[in-house]
Amino acid sequence: MYITYDKILKYGLCSNAVYVFLLFLFDPNGINVQKIAITLFLMLSVIFVLFLAYVKRNWLKDIPKSSRTLFTFILIWGVIVMLRGISFKLQDLVTNFGNVYMGLAWLVPITLIIGLDIKNWKTVFKFIWFIFFLMILAMPFFPAHAALSGKLKTEWSWLLRPINFIIIFGIYKFKLINRLLIYLTFLIYFLVTFEAEQRIEYVFFGLSVFFLFIIKIKHFNLRKDLLKLIIIGFVILIISVFTIGYENLSALASKIINYTDSRTFLFTELFQDFNIFEEIFGRGSLGTYYSPLFAKQTYYFEHTGEYRYTLDHPIRITIEVGYLQMILKGGFVLLISTISLKLQAVYLALFKSKNNYVKRLGIFVLVLTIISLISFRPAFTPTFILLWISIGTVLSRRNRLMTDKEIEKILDLK
Repeated sequence: MYITYDKILKYGLCSNAVYVFLLFLFDPNGINVQKIAITLFLMLSVIFVLFLAYVKRNWLKDIPKSSRTLFTFILIWGVIVMLRGISFKLQDLVTNFGNVYMGLAWLVPITLIIGLDIKNWKTVFKFIWFIFFLMILAMPFFPAHAALSGKLKTEWSWLLRPINFIIIFGIYKFKLINRLLIYLTFLIYFLVTFEAEQRIEYVFFGLSVFFLFIIKIKHFNLRKDLLKLIIIGFVILIISVFTIGYENLSALASKIINYTDSRTFLFTELFQDFNIFEEIFGRGSLGTYYSPLFAKQTYYFEHTGEYRYTLDHPIRITIEVGYLQMILKGGFVLLISTISLKLQAVYLALFKSKNNYVKRLGIFVLVLTIISLISFRPAFTPTFILLWISIGTVLSRRNRLMTDKEIEKILDLK
């Protein structure tokens, strides 16, 4: 019996889902047998994905030369970022290769190669159904976890975020049994979001629904103009954030709308701790920065004896904002190259595609590109795997030139 490409892909993707599932259920700390056993699923996922990407590397010939060059650069720079975090300390090795935010996060772009063949989406959708099924299995443990900590851990949402991808792709495209699974997952998603107190999940959902309405606008020119304005507006915003300053833009926005700003201090602290060289090249996968705010909080709670309220260590190895995480680890080199490839993919999907399937994948890429300005650190998790597979699909000229009927016949979703 031969192990086919599809099976290896399925095992690789599902291993990642099992890792996340076991991670939030058992929440292993330190270096122990339980932590090693759970991390093995993550490593298995990485090995399978890297193997498949290597075997099918010739598929890259199907994407524009500029995209291929950018992708190659991002991949090489990601490996450099990961290698800069290498040390001979056991704890560092475990953190670098056993934490989805560290070294492995910068290998996720390799999954772009998987997306180049649209047939692989048949396996990817099976992966999504498997993820949703795991969350249903996790629900009996939900009350205990919610009551134990008082606030549900963010990891519970990692397997639920792909529901936003399904919203954009179109719920009506799937079989009845899968639609029922989707509706049930919706309920779980909002329950987990409420208990985890993650406002960003509402933003993710809101953006997904917002763009779903836009792509349903029947007037072609109006839809096209709106999307162009949004993309141009985002480019202007991202440039302004890193030139004018996030704090100045936030102060301006607060005069127009009333909202709670929880991001300005992250931008301020990171750049205060960096020199010019580090801003350009970052500090590597295990790079850290000093947070005066968390230092003050730690000092206060230690002196009041309320240790349980300490939010985080002042020497922080990760940062909540996706683009700041890129700068922390790989500098503006990583940030600019990644955003450039994403925007190129969005442009080709929305304005150079003949089918709605690729257009909707482009919308998903655009949503995550926008939301990374305020959250969503890159990680070796299902959401970012879906992101890079989507980028691969929309960059392929062959996929963009296919008709809706041709894709429907290949995917056979109903």
